[in-house]
Amino acid sequence: MDDVGASSQSSLPTVNPTPDPAAPAEPQAPDPDLSLPLLDDNARRAELNERGGFLHFGDLSDQQKDKVLNAQVKIERAIEKALLSDGYSRDELSQRNKRDEIRGFLFYRNGKLLSMKTYDSYVKEVELGTHRSQPYKVLINAISSSNLFLKKVKKIKRWELGRQWEQWGGRR
Repeated sequence: MDDVGASSQSSLPTVNPTPDPAAPAEPQAPDPDLSLPLLDDNARRAELNERGGFLHFGDLSDQQKDKVLNAQVKIERAIEKALLSDGYSRDELSQRNKRDEIRGFLFYRNGKLLSMKTYDSYVKEVELGTHRSQPYKVLINAISSSNLFLKKVKKIKRWELGRQWEQWGGRR
């Protein structure tokens, strides 16, 4: 064997065995922006209670008020997570005045408290899929019609463009 052959064989890359296709894939770490809510449920509930105040909650019994607040917390938490997953600014959504503006669209349409039946329906919808829910559509319509301004900080994903294309009936 000559020196050239020996040196060329030693510089060959080592071959690693291919991974076992039956082995489970490593789970991906959750996006830190999505795994941490902007508010804990107690703080969120306190803000919603303050926002509802005497004007909206004055005629409700304590039990009715609790049901409304519980529904609002569930809906708002799901909507917040969906907005963050769509790339809207965490910093902007953290601002109290912006949260109150969003709450106006979600919970006080035309300045009036929604019915308990509507809240129950909204809770069921967000549990089945927030992006398809009526409250999420209300917010997206408010954003697209410039009634609500929210900054996007992440680029829109291609599959979202396809979904929007379908919503617009295939025309832009």
